[in-house]
Amino acid sequence: MTEDSKKRVNRTPKNKQPRKTGLRDLLSPSYEEARAGIRGITLEQEVVSVEELKARKRRRTAIMGVATIIFLVTVIVLSSLLIARLDPFKKRDFAGDGNGTAVTFVIEQGETPQQIAESLQQQGIIADADKFVEVYQSESKGKFLVPGRYDLQKEMSSSAVVSTLIGATSNVIYFAVPQGKRVGETLDIIAKQGELNRSELEEAVKNYEQYGVPSNFPSIEGWLHPGEYRFPKGTDTKKMIQAMVDKTKEDLKSVGVTTDKRAFEVLTKASIVELEAQPKDYNAVAGIIENRLSHTDGETSGLIQSDATVTYGLGIRSYHLTEEQKADKGNKYNTYAHQGLPAGPIDSPTLASIRATASPEKNPYYYWVTVDLDSGETKYSKTYEEHQRYVEEYNQWCSNHKGRCS
Repeated sequence: MTEDSKKRVNRTPKNKQPRKTGLRDLLSPSYEEARAGIRGITLEQEVVSVEELKARKRRRTAIMGVATIIFLVTVIVLSSLLIARLDPFKKRDFAGDGNGTAVTFVIEQGETPQQIAESLQQQGIIADADKFVEVYQSESKGKFLVPGRYDLQKEMSSSAVVSTLIGATSNVIYFAVPQGKRVGETLDIIAKQGELNRSELEEAVKNYEQYGVPSNFPSIEGWLHPGEYRFPKGTDTKKMIQAMVDKTKEDLKSVGVTTDKRAFEVLTKASIVELEAQPKDYNAVAGIIENRLSHTDGETSGLIQSDATVTYGLGIRSYHLTEEQKADKGNKYNTYAHQGLPAGPIDSPTLASIRATASPEKNPYYYWVTVDLDSGETKYSKTYEEHQRYVEEYNQWCSNHKGRCS
């Protein structure tokens, strides 16, 4: 070693340690730590017996086995649910006009195509309800499945059943009028469903007295009874109108209405009740109308104040009226501006509302408001102040259900 090398070595401080590079060096104590008695971290190798290794292997195998079983069960369950929903193996349709086994099939009033399809499947007439609905929608050409009894067979194709059901009613005029419809709306329904001329229908109802409607009524409004009707193809339009009027006469007779004056009162009030209340509230609202009409000096001054009558006179459908519309005395159906009953009925009422009006509930209320148009919840009050609180509930409901109260 040269003299210069010795000098360089001697210049290194005695307490300076070489740089640690390995894991053992990093974990070993420094020079100062060693002098202080710190031993550092010691790595020890785990000693495992052969038995422990075998036990660990068995545990891993068991865990993998359980996981595999859970996975397989999940796959089977999901597959079963998918197959149950899609059922690719299910026969979706039969072929032909049936297997010769006769079946009398009944379509009940009010049944939907889906309900009819499910009944057909349950009786073994068709293979699949959903397939039948698909075929009906594509092949019915707007024809209705009319309630009645039909002669079918087991194991018919959906197309054959649709053809049979519609063909059986090809010589029948059928239409169904919902409750609460005005004359114009009713004629629209009859024309569309019965495939009749709308102008001929309108002409047929102009001379309403020919059907036995009293002359104290301004029109046939209130007399075209809601419900389902069937007539042979080619039936005279006037005969169909007469049948509807006759059903209303039967309703009036059933509640003891025998005079023209009483018929006007009951039908007019019932038409208001029909639109202003839910069936559960018919009797109560009928009683409130009686209270208002019989107390001309009270808080309501003999005014019914029905929005439904005002909108009828305006020829619109709406839940909201402006103050100008309420004050319009030119509207003879405006029960905000005119005391007593409006000029006549505002729709064709059902027997339920006719019965409620003929025998109204006796109650102390003068106001009512439906605070929830979905549930039909209606609240009654004795004073206008109390009524306003319920009106605020209604307004809040409208705010929470945009477009429902327009």
